[in-house]
Amino acid sequence: MTRPAIPLLAAIAAAYAAAGGPAVTPAAGRAKLDGVERAVIRHVNAFRARHGLPRVRPSRSLSRAADRHSRDMLARDFFAHFSSDGTSFDRRVRRYAGADAVGETLAVLPNDTGGAAAIVRMWIASPPHRAVLLTGRFQRIGVARRRGSLGGGRRSVVTADFASTR
Repeated sequence: MTRPAIPLLAAIAAAYAAAGGPAVTPAAGRAKLDGVERAVIRHVNAFRARHGLPRVRPSRSLSRAADRHSRDMLARDFFAHFSSDGTSFDRRVRRYAGADAVGETLAVLPNDTGGAAAIVRMWIASPPHRAVLLTGRFQRIGVARRRGSLGGGRRSVVTADFASTR
């Protein structure tokens, strides 16, 4: 499989809204948010509030989904919404949280550059990311920022997974 080029400040997003099957709860994993991850949620909520949308609340299960994907991308040196085994992001996210609608935003930056505000500004500036952030159906969010080697350099990878309630 050929890997796409990874620009230093690349970010891609997708939203998928469709009826989902029953959620399967995977084994427990990392779910405690660090300061940057909590700040990402605050910035997302501030942006949503400016557009008259309700806040999204942190979800441990969605944070586990985001963490697993960020780790997978770093471990297998790729940057995409699909998992390394080809699983689509919506199927992956639904394994962690039952939802009618799910969305995902991704960002990759040089290690230790740009904080939460910069990450959310990147998403706001990108029409697909902005659409995910402004999806009114989303009520929950999980965020994971992991550091490692990606595309031949040290990077920080951020995954934010969003979900509606059933």
